[in-house]
Amino acid sequence: MNWRERYFNLISGRKVDQLLFFPDITDWYNARRTPPGQPHFLPGAFIPDSDPIHKENVDMPKEYQDFTLLDFYKNFDWGLPVHLYNWYDTEYEGVEEKILQDEKKRIIQYICPAGELERVYILANDGSWAPHGYLVNELKELDIVKYIVSHSRIVQRPDRFKAILDEINGQGVIDIPIWRSPFGKLIHEYLGFEKTIYALYDHKDVILRFMEFQEEYDLKVIEMASNYPANIVIISDHADENLISPKFYKEYCIPFYQKATKILHDKGKIVSTHLDGNFKSFFPYLMDTGFDLLDGCTPAPMFNYEPEELALACKGRIYAYCGIPATLFIQHLDDSRIVEFGARIAQAFKNRVILNVGDILPPGGDIKQVIKLGEWAKTLIV
Repeated sequence: MNWRERYFNLISGRKVDQLLFFPDITDWYNARRTPPGQPHFLPGAFIPDSDPIHKENVDMPKEYQDFTLLDFYKNFDWGLPVHLYNWYDTEYEGVEEKILQDEKKRIIQYICPAGELERVYILANDGSWAPHGYLVNELKELDIVKYIVSHSRIVQRPDRFKAILDEINGQGVIDIPIWRSPFGKLIHEYLGFEKTIYALYDHKDVILRFMEFQEEYDLKVIEMASNYPANIVIISDHADENLISPKFYKEYCIPFYQKATKILHDKGKIVSTHLDGNFKSFFPYLMDTGFDLLDGCTPAPMFNYEPEELALACKGRIYAYCGIPATLFIQHLDDSRIVEFGARIAQAFKNRVILNVGDILPPGGDIKQVIKLGEWAKTLIV
């Protein structure tokens, strides 16, 4: 039984031969291959064996210097989780998209008859492009967003899915991300937290009309995802109660999730959502979302719940990627502490969990402890 088979057997309620172990080590791998401040692959992205990054070496341990990312998964027999971020391209009609970039700054500009918008990204020391500000500065500029969105077209790229699926050859699974619900877009991309909350109280009608407009477009993307060859679709609001309150999660996110999951379930898709922060106050609403799988879940001491509490909230119906907190992998703890935490997670969820490093192994994490954890997982029959 390969890892892809184990994964789909688990999610389908069929028997598997061991505890599933799907660690994401892309950030750790990037840091071993590229110096600080150099752009690299996103977390969970697949790095093909042919990519030149594998020839670079900053401080890769000697015994792994010839390993590609995929080699770690093959040699240590782990499941590989892949996010296919670019499963589609976006084309525009009547909108000019410009990308201005130097070594430390990237500016994406949109120029159209309705006006101009731009978003700025700064290259962080970890090699990621961190957003600096939001796309919209004033509420009236949402009309420009509407023009841009309504003049955009999604072009699916199933060839990219097939290329990765062929290369990993049963070693793991691929999901396709949907970039946030309409409310999530307002919070994370368009207006930001503060302006969105003020607008909800001062100009609620404007916000509701905009979300209704955005939802119509987003559900078309969901329809496309339902016809894409990937079996797993992940809706990535990156929801956290510090940004999206339980009240707003229930009122503005869940109705979209329910519509989206209905479309995807009708086509036999597994629907996941990324929750890697503080979301204990969402627990009462998890069963209303329609999600089959929670991704990135990371218990205390990193976030505000215990694995046993999350397992109870899932009520034996929702599956979860649940990880040993990444901070434990940088403290030089005894290996037994790592394994004991893994055992807690496995005991809490029984046969409804995919064990990982929550949410990703950090650049300073101990790869040998990940290897030890994977060896232990093979001994656990679920």
